[in-house]
Amino acid sequence: MPIYEYRCLDCGSQFEKLVRNSAESISCKQCAGSNLQKLISAHAIGSGAPDTACGSAPCSPAPACGGGRCPALTSRA
Repeated sequence: MPIYEYRCLDCGSQFEKLVRNSAESISCKQCAGSNLQKLISAHAIGSGAPDTACGSAPCSPAPACGGGRCPALTSRA
């Protein structure tokens, strides 16, 4: 269930709404108007390390790297 951001074109308030169903009617929390504009919102994206045994992108996913050094990293030396 996505959360959408809206701006009311009648009163100017901005709010978020959890939308359970695309057919659900949405109204402004301040004035109860339905003259709304759906806003573009940024999605949260993680920036953690890749899920590999050595923690670096060129390496194969665990456990394919084995128990030693990642061959992709040691060949750069």
